[in-house]
Amino acid sequence: MKKFLLCWFGVILLLSACAYDSTKAVKNGDVVNMHGPVYNLFQFERFVESIHQQKKDEVRITNYSLEGDPTIYNLSYDGASIDLRIDRSKNKNRGDAPAKEQLTCSTIVEEDGEQLFIYTLEGCDRVDSFTILSVAKEHDHDH
Repeated sequence: MKKFLLCWFGVILLLSACAYDSTKAVKNGDVVNMHGPVYNLFQFERFVESIHQQKKDEVRITNYSLEGDPTIYNLSYDGASIDLRIDRSKNKNRGDAPAKEQLTCSTIVEEDGEQLFIYTLEGCDRVDSFTILSVAKEHDHDH
């Protein structure tokens, strides 16, 4: 019984070490989207401004599902194109989507909708466009 409890405790520690919860993501400086407020939004705004100024920059966006599973977008801009590395490996509900993939896109577009600002990468190598962030207008955001 003692061995079983020790093994079970080890499994729990291992699983918690693999988790990437929103508190940790915010502390790491990620732009965190929790289907409401967006934390560290200023990091994303800086990234978009860097693109407009054709300056190299990078940012990480962590979108959480309603179940709390993260999908991580690592974006980097080299002055000409935007590289997007997608990590769905910690998202249990990713379905048939690959755990990891990469896209290269030419531009970012902001759509000002009635309730949301929607940010989409366009001119991508394998898809026409890819939405990376939706920001609700009515929520206060951590700038």
